[in-house]
Amino acid sequence: MFAALRPALTGLVAVLLVLLALRRWRRPGSRRPGGSVALAGVAVVVALAAAVVLPRTVPAPPPPPGGTELTVLELNAFQGFADVDAVAELVRRERPDIVVLPEAGERFRGRLAALVPGYRSWTNVPPRAMDVRGITVLAAPRAGDVAFRTISDPPGSPTDTRYPWAEVTGGILGPVRLGAVHVVSITPGWIGYWPGELALLQRWCAAAGPALVVGDLNATPDHSAFRAGTAGCADAATERGASLTGTWFAGVPRALGAQIDHVLTRNGPRARDVAVLDVPGTDHRALLVRLRRM
Repeated sequence: MFAALRPALTGLVAVLLVLLALRRWRRPGSRRPGGSVALAGVAVVVALAAAVVLPRTVPAPPPPPGGTELTVLELNAFQGFADVDAVAELVRRERPDIVVLPEAGERFRGRLAALVPGYRSWTNVPPRAMDVRGITVLAAPRAGDVAFRTISDPPGSPTDTRYPWAEVTGGILGPVRLGAVHVVSITPGWIGYWPGELALLQRWCAAAGPALVVGDLNATPDHSAFRAGTAGCADAATERGASLTGTWFAGVPRALGAQIDHVLTRNGPRARDVAVLDVPGTDHRALLVRLRRM
């Protein structure tokens, strides 16, 4: 859990080190060899952490011109409590081609669909299921004839997940398979399933063809399980130097949160622009990614 806070903790400790150093410099009588050694040791640890974190603020070269423009919006709807009017306004304003909403079942889907006519929509859980169980997907008219299927493997099987996932194909996606996912959270009752669910992302990240993975992964690049499960994929926000902007918890400043919502790309799609957007009613922020499908 604390690995996700590495960027914020690194910055916080760095500030504290500067303040301590200034205090010792201003008070010569308080300087002690032992304190200096401890301060130097902490400084080394912070420098090593910064060496891991800071490269994620440097954007990679942008994708070449050409290809098909593709915009993806992701937002955890917080058990269906996200402000549906605000979500609809965001969709109307940004006009994403594909929208992926973890923790949104049939109740939320129906309310949102009525506010964004023209968008096709699906959810991967039965009508009576709680919103927290579902993932709702919307496709714009421009997206064309995309197809949606639920991925829900038998309980207890090696590929079972606590929440069902989904896959979107066809239309504007071309040969790209888009996995819409919600990985279990890191809580005492669920943490045993968490590494295995991240490992299942390899069904897209190790695929021969082009793929996208979109959703709440409840992990950041600071987690080794995330790096293993997403090996072969590129994180869109990291490519654009924006992976230190927190998407959760929305109640704290962005620099103090963790980016656990992701758009991952493989073998073709390339991120052109990434934005993190506030939405009332949910403890997550939305992730808007504009890509080129090469």
